[in-house]
Amino acid sequence: MHDKDATPIEAIDFETLQQPVQQREESSPFLNNKSALWLVFIFLLLCGLIVFMFLPNYVAEKQSLESNDVVTPNTIDTLPIEAPAQEILQEPIIVLSPEEISAFKLQAEELLLQVIEKQKLLESKAVNQWAEQEFSLALILGSDGDEYFRKQDYPQAITSYRDAVTALTALEELIAPTLATQLQKGELALIQSEKDTAIFHFELAKSIEPDNKQALNGLLRANTINELYALLEQGGKLEAANKFSEAQDIYKQATQLDPLSTEAKSALNRVTNRIAEIEFSHLINKGYASLKIRQYGDARNAFAAAQKLFPNSKKPKQGITSVNQAMHKEKLSALMAEAQHFENSEDWGNAVESYQQILALSPNLSSAQQGLKNTQQRQDILIKLNRHINNKLRLSTDKVAMEAKQLISTIATLDNPGKNIQQGANTLEDLILLAKQPVSITIQSDNLTDIVIFKVGKFGTFEQKKLDLKIGKYTVVGSRQGYRDVRKNFTVTTNMSNKVILVRCDEPI
Repeated sequence: MHDKDATPIEAIDFETLQQPVQQREESSPFLNNKSALWLVFIFLLLCGLIVFMFLPNYVAEKQSLESNDVVTPNTIDTLPIEAPAQEILQEPIIVLSPEEISAFKLQAEELLLQVIEKQKLLESKAVNQWAEQEFSLALILGSDGDEYFRKQDYPQAITSYRDAVTALTALEELIAPTLATQLQKGELALIQSEKDTAIFHFELAKSIEPDNKQALNGLLRANTINELYALLEQGGKLEAANKFSEAQDIYKQATQLDPLSTEAKSALNRVTNRIAEIEFSHLINKGYASLKIRQYGDARNAFAAAQKLFPNSKKPKQGITSVNQAMHKEKLSALMAEAQHFENSEDWGNAVESYQQILALSPNLSSAQQGLKNTQQRQDILIKLNRHINNKLRLSTDKVAMEAKQLISTIATLDNPGKNIQQGANTLEDLILLAKQPVSITIQSDNLTDIVIFKVGKFGTFEQKKLDLKIGKYTVVGSRQGYRDVRKNFTVTTNMSNKVILVRCDEPI
């Protein structure tokens, strides 16, 4: 055992410790009187401590040895019954067997090794800097054990070594808490800007654990603490003057100087958030200003940029919703104007498409629903009108004429059907009337050919015959025995140029 301030313990030579005490004393140099008195004082002090602290343990061990037949009656000098009272109080002399002595010695040596190992460990953890007094007392216990070991009093050596191990173990268990305490005090000193105090505690922590990162970082931070707080003070003044960008630059320097400083980080975050809040307000105002002048792209971009700054804020979302609503409303207005234009120009097909686009954007818009219904109806009517007008010959049939009359009746019920539809209805009405008026035509033959007009009748042979036919398409067939049949198709119109049709079979078979 050894300690800087305590009497060092020399390495034990077990052969030397086994020599008789008298031989060792004869080989020792003569001590001067002062040293002798000092040793006597320490010896008396230790004897008192041993009697007070370890006598019960010794008695218990002795009783244990007696119960295990370690001491035999032959090895104990029994006292005579008539011995004086003073002699009766003296402890009997216990004689140990060689095997017992060897066992005690081995146990003492094992405890001594534990003492040495724990002593080295604690010294490597700078125990003298945080528990000097406790460590010195533990060393004294170890030294006592060494003295007993040299005197071959192994039971007492075991007791002293065991007590030393207990004391050293208690100190060993304090290593981690002591390290944590020093680190905590160092961090607190940094917060309070106490450079020297911080360095003291971190140095002590470093002595306990040389590669402790927190201690090493703490020392670095302590050495820059004055410069750090100067920067924080400068940044605070700029921040108070609303010069947030300049304050941000200063706080960035502070965090670079001490990346672990919570104050620097907090200040940088605070001013960064403040700058972001200002930019956020600017973007929101810009978005609504652009929305007001219908610059929807710029408005959307401004609100989107604000949303990136504060994703959880409702304002950017509300702004984007306003942009979408304005664009939706404007699109509807444009389509409504377009549909109205097509209605006014009676372009019913394009008007239908416009109303369909409106309803795709706003399915429940009643005006668009009614507009689509009206324009689709007029588009259908116009298509039917054109079909009848372009196929006026079909009007001669009763079924087609009835359909045309129903269409005209439907048009009559419309409110403002439009000029084109009204004109088409008038034209169709005229065509229906014309279809009812017969057109006089003449069919010439040779009085030898049988004449048949499909859907009109059989007329036999004749040279010339006048017929009143409705407008339409007809087929006339002439037949004669021994001659090839003749078939002719003709159309009856009110303004047909040639109203004479020649039908005769003159090609022999």
